[in-house]
Amino acid sequence: MKATISLEGLWTFLQSLSLSANNKRWLGEKLLEEAQKESADEENLYANAINSLCGAWKDDPRSMDEIINEIRDSRQFGVTRHIASFDNDEK
Repeated sequence: MKATISLEGLWTFLQSLSLSANNKRWLGEKLLEEAQKESADEENLYANAINSLCGAWKDDPRSMDEIINEIRDSRQFGVTRHIASFDNDEK
């Protein structure tokens, strides 16, 4: 059975204990460590999700310009379709 504890109730309980300054510092450090670990895990989860979407490009050793040139060079101009350039020079 799970119990729900309010943070106010937990704080009141902690205040009722006679903890030394070192004990309070230890407790605070443990809470901060756990919070930082959870934040890092959450960030890794988001980063992994984004990398899985972009993974095909992430490991490619070619530069962005090389990839663009390869895509442009692989197009067949005038054979099956006309490809419009996205350059601003042509208006």
